[in-house]
Amino acid sequence: MCLSLLVANYLFFSGGSALAAAKDQGETFTLDSVVVTAQRSETRDLNTPASVTVISAAELKETGALSVFDALEHTVGFNSISYGPAGTDYGMSSSRTIIRGLEKGVLVLVNGSPINLLNYNGSNGIPLEAVEKVEIIKGAGSTLYGAEALAGVVNIITKKPGNSGQTTVGISGGNYNRNWSVSSEFGKSAIYLKREYIGDVDRTSRYNITTNDKKDKTKDNKAVQPYGLDKGTKDSFYFTTQLSDELNFNWSYTDLQSNRPRYNADGSNYIRYKYDDVRNNFNLSYDDKNNNFKSVLSFNKRHAFADKYTYKDKSWGISERYDMYGINWDNQKTWQLRDDRDTLIAGVTLAQEHYNGLLNSTAVNYNNALRNSFAVYGAYTYSVTPKFSTTLGLRENVIDDYATRKNVFLPQIQTLYKINEHTSWYTNIGKAFEMPALNQYFTKQNTDFNKIKPQQGWTYETGIKVIDNNQSFKAAVYHMNIKDQFIWRKNPDNTDYMDNADFKNTGVELEYEKILNANWKYNLGFSYSNPKNTENGPWEQCNSRIQTTAGITYNQAKWLTNLNFLFLGDREESYYRINGQISDVPDRVQLNATIRYQPERNQSVVLNLYNILDRDNSVNKYENLDLPFNWVLSYNYTF
Repeated sequence: MCLSLLVANYLFFSGGSALAAAKDQGETFTLDSVVVTAQRSETRDLNTPASVTVISAAELKETGALSVFDALEHTVGFNSISYGPAGTDYGMSSSRTIIRGLEKGVLVLVNGSPINLLNYNGSNGIPLEAVEKVEIIKGAGSTLYGAEALAGVVNIITKKPGNSGQTTVGISGGNYNRNWSVSSEFGKSAIYLKREYIGDVDRTSRYNITTNDKKDKTKDNKAVQPYGLDKGTKDSFYFTTQLSDELNFNWSYTDLQSNRPRYNADGSNYIRYKYDDVRNNFNLSYDDKNNNFKSVLSFNKRHAFADKYTYKDKSWGISERYDMYGINWDNQKTWQLRDDRDTLIAGVTLAQEHYNGLLNSTAVNYNNALRNSFAVYGAYTYSVTPKFSTTLGLRENVIDDYATRKNVFLPQIQTLYKINEHTSWYTNIGKAFEMPALNQYFTKQNTDFNKIKPQQGWTYETGIKVIDNNQSFKAAVYHMNIKDQFIWRKNPDNTDYMDNADFKNTGVELEYEKILNANWKYNLGFSYSNPKNTENGPWEQCNSRIQTTAGITYNQAKWLTNLNFLFLGDREESYYRINGQISDVPDRVQLNATIRYQPERNQSVVLNLYNILDRDNSVNKYENLDLPFNWVLSYNYTF
């Protein structure tokens, strides 16, 4: 039925009068975005043999997203694990983006450089105001980008200084959060500063849940203490400068100070966690367009520090200490061959990861754990005919750490057939892999270093794209088969450790976007899949099966309004019992709205409304909850 609705919309609105009306008013639209991530070179979406979604800076503003994490949740094929509102992290209880049901299978890049650390793919390190666009590539991406891109790649591309000399100041407040921000361009540089004040929330996990004995389904165990959120702050700093025509430098810094109380079942205080999470991401990019050569050097560092106060003992203790960094140096060269009909891309990547489990931490300690990686990769796109092309990609990865040395070979083959000027059909088959996080070797006593295997496997996908200037229809069918998926188990002392299982998923994704005229546009999305793994022995559902997204935007003169809807249904079994019953995680229904008034070019007032239906939305199987209904009113002035 959803497919019929999308196709009917496409056929009904296929006329060009709406676009003509828009152009009469001085506006130019295109939905065939330029994509740089999918093939490591600029290609139009229609000419890219992969499932692609691009979220522009304007769309980020329209939807009222609080963060990139927020925006990704409304993308078809995505869901998330989040322990706090808008993707807030609590130390190593880190939020992460999930594509097509596979946890720990998404590589997040900033301007083409990986920022994952310990396999966590947090996307909140860049202020939303500094983002130019977000490119999302679904499907195996390890051939071009290496480890962790099993299910897809997210590339956050930031704005470049424009010599405008403008400064923008902003302030916002709401019933939970408030912030102030300053951004300024000067010469060939720009800086963004932001201070966020996090409000307290009575509870961020569901009440009336009890532990569930997986071996004895008739056994109802003890009550689980719910979490809340106390006041905190987040400081963000982003600096970019164009050192020359070819050389660009970026630095992002965040310091998140958060407080997470946990209560006894009767509501009395149990434990209070105090977190300090500091991240630095540096990126130096050299792009010589005349010689088709690009080199990117990045350094990412994170320090996650947490203490806990136990009310029963009236004492402070250490909860966790993590110190880690990653270095990545990637060099690629592009050749245009056979009178520019073919393209060859080849490159070399050197990387190092480092982890310290500092003393007195509840995590198992290991100092100066290192992993070194070396890779060579290449992709050749061959035009068989003017309408048909095929791409063969190969990567050889050598990984060396204190536990193991591995050689991983990763092939990928893609085809693209241009049916006509606005329609293409693609196939994308590739192998991807991911190494265990460095610290996971030490999470169980007497663990054999080689017991935890890398997760790796294949994704098979085919899809069709129909794109013109004012509408876009995309359909994709895929199958994933991942061996040795990373899953969590419990030690006898109730601490967590990582183990392996198998994962598979088959699904279909449908997306439709329509620009009706200069004032109206809307989007619809639907996905159905069947994610399963063997975490508990037999194949069992391990993520949501149904996702529906919808949005509509109206823009007229000084006003803009947007309504955005997300539904996740047919979800996996809850980790806990809810009200004493074994049941699935409840459906997630989220309705958000944005209203923007711009009285003149240099001023804007924005009202964002989140979770308008005020639902207790579980964001994961552990019954962590999204914020209840909340609002934020913002004012920005540019001079």
